[in-house]
Amino acid sequence: MTMVDVALPQLSVTRSAVFEGDCLDLIPQLPDASVDVVVTSPPYWGQRQSLGNGTEDDPRGYLAFLQEVFAVLLPKLKRQGIVWLNLGDAYNTPVNWGAPDYKYSTLGVDRNGFKPDNAAYTKPRYRRKAFIDKDAGWLQYGSLLMLPQRLLIALTESGYIYRGEVVWAKKNAMPEGRCRRPHRKHEPIYLLARHEQHHFRTAPPVPSVWEFANEHITGLQHRSRFPTELPKRCIEAYGRNGREVVVLDPFSGSGTTGLAALQLGCTYIGFEIDAEQVVESRNRLATFGAQGNLLTNGLGADAMPRPEIAQSDRSDF
Repeated sequence: MTMVDVALPQLSVTRSAVFEGDCLDLIPQLPDASVDVVVTSPPYWGQRQSLGNGTEDDPRGYLAFLQEVFAVLLPKLKRQGIVWLNLGDAYNTPVNWGAPDYKYSTLGVDRNGFKPDNAAYTKPRYRRKAFIDKDAGWLQYGSLLMLPQRLLIALTESGYIYRGEVVWAKKNAMPEGRCRRPHRKHEPIYLLARHEQHHFRTAPPVPSVWEFANEHITGLQHRSRFPTELPKRCIEAYGRNGREVVVLDPFSGSGTTGLAALQLGCTYIGFEIDAEQVVESRNRLATFGAQGNLLTNGLGADAMPRPEIAQSDRSDF
C-alpha cells in the first residue's frame, strides 16, 4: 500500500481571527514563513485540569508536548521573525491549598488569607502531586524543576536561537505563604528567533526588566492571563507594526495578545482549545476592533471561516 501525503488546508493570515482547536492541528495549516511575532504563555505545569496541556502527571510529558509545538512552529516564522515565551516554573511538591483551606491561609497583607473565591485557593493546581523518579535526579521531591530552562535547551538544539530574557517584575505579585525559599515576585519572558538577523528595535533599546502590574478584565474568568502591557511591549520590540505584521499566539486564551496586536494595528491569529474562551476572546477583540475602526472580519463567530481540519474533530470555528 502506497502512502499518499494529504495537503492540509491553509489558514489565511491576511485578516485577524481566533480559531478553535488544538494548536498542534492548526499550526501546520499556517503558510510557511508567514508569522512575524509569536507572543505566548502556554499553561504552566500542574495548574490546569481542563483541556490541553499542563495536566500531565509527569513533567517530562509536558516538556515533550511543548517541544513538539515549537518544532512545528519554527518553519512558520519569517526569517526575521521572533518568539516571546512567557513560561513559569514549578516545584516538585504538592500544591494543596483548596477552597476549604482559605481560613487557615497565611496569605494576604494582614496574613489572614484572601476571600474564599480568590484564585490562590480556587485554581486547580491544588490537585497537583509531586512526581518522583529516583533515576532522574532533577525529579527529587522539593526540587524546582527548571522547566523553562529545560525547554530552552531543547529548542536551541532543534533550530531556535536563544536571544535573551526579560524579567517581568510584578507590582502586585500574588503573596506566597510561609515557605523556606524566596517568594517569587517576577516571571521570565524568553526571546527566541529563527535567524540571527531577526528584526528588533534598537533605539530606544529594549530593557531587560519590565515593571508593571497585572490587571483584571470583566467577562469569562481566565485564571492565568497576563496583562495587555506584556504582549504590547513584546510586539513593540519587533520595531515594526501595521497590518502586514502577523502576530500569533498558539495558546490564545482570553485573547490578550490579540488585543495588544490590534492596538498596534497588526494582524492577529490566535489558536485556543477552550470553546468558551474562543467565543469570549472573539467578542472582546471584535468590540475593540469596532471601537478602533480596525479590520474585524474573522473576529466574530459568525464571520469566521470554517475550513475542515485534517486529523482533528475540533473544526467548529
